[in-house]
Amino acid sequence: MRSRRQSRTLLVSVLVAAVIMPAAPAFANTPDRVPVRWLEGTRSTHVVHDGTDTGPADPAAQVTAQVFLAGDSRSLAAYARAVSDPRDPRYGHYLTPEQTRARFGPAQHRIDAVSAWLRGTGLSIVSAGSRAVVVQGTVAQAGEAFGTRFRTYTLYGTPFRAAADPVTVPAAVGQDVLTVTGLTVATGRPPGPPPGTGSRKASRAAGGGAVPTSPCPDHYGDTPATDLPPAYGHPAQWAPCGYTPRQVRDAYGITGTGLTGKGVTIGIISIGNEINTLPDANRFATEHGEPPFAPGQFTAYLPADARPEEASGEFAMDVQAAHAIAPEANIAFVVGSRARYGDGVLDSIVQIVDRHLADVVSGSIIVGDTPGSAPDAIAAYERAFQEAAVEGITFTFASGDSGGGGTDDGIRTVEYPASSPWVTAVGGTTLAIGPGNSYRWEIGWATDEVPLSGDGSSWEAAPPGYQGKASGGGTSTVFPQPFYQRGVVPASFAGSPAMRTLPDVAALADPDLCLLIGETEYNVDDSLSYQVGNGGGTSLSSPAFAGVEALLVQAHGPLGFANPALYARPLSAYHAIAGNPAGTPDTVAFAVVKYGFADLITPGQYADANLVYAPGYNTVTGLGSPTRALIESFRRHRP
Repeated sequence: MRSRRQSRTLLVSVLVAAVIMPAAPAFANTPDRVPVRWLEGTRSTHVVHDGTDTGPADPAAQVTAQVFLAGDSRSLAAYARAVSDPRDPRYGHYLTPEQTRARFGPAQHRIDAVSAWLRGTGLSIVSAGSRAVVVQGTVAQAGEAFGTRFRTYTLYGTPFRAAADPVTVPAAVGQDVLTVTGLTVATGRPPGPPPGTGSRKASRAAGGGAVPTSPCPDHYGDTPATDLPPAYGHPAQWAPCGYTPRQVRDAYGITGTGLTGKGVTIGIISIGNEINTLPDANRFATEHGEPPFAPGQFTAYLPADARPEEASGEFAMDVQAAHAIAPEANIAFVVGSRARYGDGVLDSIVQIVDRHLADVVSGSIIVGDTPGSAPDAIAAYERAFQEAAVEGITFTFASGDSGGGGTDDGIRTVEYPASSPWVTAVGGTTLAIGPGNSYRWEIGWATDEVPLSGDGSSWEAAPPGYQGKASGGGTSTVFPQPFYQRGVVPASFAGSPAMRTLPDVAALADPDLCLLIGETEYNVDDSLSYQVGNGGGTSLSSPAFAGVEALLVQAHGPLGFANPALYARPLSAYHAIAGNPAGTPDTVAFAVVKYGFADLITPGQYADANLVYAPGYNTVTGLGSPTRALIESFRRHRP
């Protein structure tokens, strides 16, 4: 789930809990009011700073707002670090959700105080709990409660109603309020995209000429593409048309460990009720010699307002990727709803944390960029991740598929939640599996590609061609460098002052050389059919690495927030991801056929994707990809 990246003018360099908004307008800036602690550079401030003001909002219009509660945030963060750090004597001393709420949540009299203030402004209490007080009322009532004017804006064609001024609350409840959401909302749909005038597929269709058929070898290196023009002075290799789960387990050293994820639950965060997720996974497993899900091994947690979606998609792929790596792990398929907190992804996360639905969680989801379009509830996200750490739950998120992102006014943005210092960000690789399912090589997923010319005699341009997709990564301008990255991430990457850098780890992601997935998809005539093809993107690498983490939990016990333990391992526990400079005689390249046309793929083109590489760590793959040594290092008998 993406947010559009646009120009930013605000540099943010402190954590959410420490950010103070500028002074409120005169009518709200009285001694008994204080600004709400939240992050500048969210979607709401983006609307106000960059949108076109179209006038005052209707004072009678309805508002639903979420007032998230802070509780004992300082102690929560401190304990989350302690139980996550293998060097701390409290490491692994996890709490239950009930203990977490009792120890770090707001006391009932503080919930009552916040509720009384809100009720006194005329707002109606929808719900009041330890996480948030949700209220409804008019724009006029919300303006009085939060010390702000409401105005209307248009941003990129979408109409919004927004809190035009910094939000304030009475000083008596200032320390109770973590953040406030729901004040700025879209009030209409964005305009539709203009008619297409020339997709890459359409423009190539007129080229003519015979297209070679990919032989789809079982392994990389089996079949030189001698029927295609050479690249870098030698024939390219035909790529396998997708790997089986067994091939990936063999290549990453999982086979032979005796670990299958048995007894561990992997949570999959979903924003859609993809009803064919389980039947598709079982069909694929049966047809490819894998165990289907046993009764009770897959559980869907669905809100009442979840509409069924017949076509499978990203979240069905998540389930199959996790199942491929840890075939006996349970799956908790958690679909969020906007009904409780106005944010479906946050709702999924909170469900998992409050009910301890999983041991390891994967999110192939991006909810914004920081700085610039972070979710308004980012402070609530961070608190939920810290609670997960305290409860021994591991959260893993895809680092995104946009390389190092864009640079706006000298500020580079990175994806969120992957950029949170409390989650494991997973980047992507291009993985070559050779004969005997051997690990041949692995390169950061940052590809260039060039199509075959119309007459088949040459490549349309000199290889490597033009930039394709790439693993997300980079350095945050929002979150300071966490303790576990010190001494590992090169100072030239982390900057000065040192900041959070991502990703942390990586797994296979290149859709041109990746894991087979079976899904129910729409055909061109809008009919549905089951199809097998390549998965790909960091939306695949995240659940794949979550599968590896499920194996680690099986071997070690709960990991909780895994990064300190992952960074504590020697670099030899990971596959070191090498560079692949284009233009040299030993440049790796391979051929694929997609959309009916032959392409040459050159992986590992970091510079083209605004990514940086150094031995030991890079902003494409972090520490590297999993190995047998990494898995064995988490055995219970190991220190």
